[in-house]
Amino acid sequence: MDREARTEALLQIYTTYRRFMIGSSVVIFVSALYFMMHTTYSGVIAVASLVPTLFFEWKQTVLYLRFNDDWTYRRLVKGQFFILVATFLTLFSLITLFLTGQIHPDVLMWAMVIGAPPSVLLPLWMDRKLLKLDPEHVTSNMLAKANREKLKRRLDGIND
Repeated sequence: MDREARTEALLQIYTTYRRFMIGSSVVIFVSALYFMMHTTYSGVIAVASLVPTLFFEWKQTVLYLRFNDDWTYRRLVKGQFFILVATFLTLFSLITLFLTGQIHPDVLMWAMVIGAPPSVLLPLWMDRKLLKLDPEHVTSNMLAKANREKLKRRLDGIND
């Protein structure tokens, strides 16, 4: 499958994801309004709002796994998803511990400062490795650029 076909398949997931996020955002907003007076619940709702992103990333990972049968390629794609899930669980655990008073706010801040760069930079490094393994691989930057172009064309069509 060439890069254009892969990009179109991934953009289809983005379109579905956008609709899903709008619906889940409404539910999360209503829940946040209901639990606004309870700080514990509002923090948990804020973290739970990341669950739709996990679903989207899982769907995207399954699609990436269909693109190439190479063992190394598949291992790196699964590794990217594992890093995302580990980051989500760590964030959820830290916020839960903070809201229950088990850790000091400084510990939470330092955990975020130390943990954020690797959780952002490691997937970018893995994307470069995947591009070396498969020249037709669609990196996250390429996908974001294609998504912006698609939205721009759509908005230009509305303005005309």
